[in-house]
Amino acid sequence: MANGTIAFDTLSTSGQITGTAKSLDTDYVVNGSFKHYVHYNHISDSVVKSFNLSSISDDAAGEYTVTMQNAMGDINYVILASCNFEANGESDARFNHSLNRDNSTGNEVAPTTTAYKVGTDDDSGNKDLKYCYSAVVGDLA
Repeated sequence: MANGTIAFDTLSTSGQITGTAKSLDTDYVVNGSFKHYVHYNHISDSVVKSFNLSSISDDAAGEYTVTMQNAMGDINYVILASCNFEANGESDARFNHSLNRDNSTGNEVAPTTTAYKVGTDDDSGNKDLKYCYSAVVGDLA
């Protein structure tokens, strides 16, 4: 079987979708969509849902590294991250989020084209949280 190239500028549906746009410019798919996301439970060290995820390493309390399956084009991608505190029963706590920082030393850690670091802490120290979310926008390699 020979492999080839399909070239097109717009994706269209045959009308099975109602109430939404029925075509999509391919520039949006390439430039405007998330290239990675993960919903991670740091307490049980489990992935709830993900896209383009290779692995997560539990580095320490309140600190983990996310490794993406497919590399980004460079290290200048955008990372969006948050955690849900109330689900942990700690709705009054003041949490800090850090990206690409080693919580134990406070030193910045540069992201790579395939990995980034997430950390959460409060006034009493680093905290594992149950509902952690992150997503990446940028160009794939």
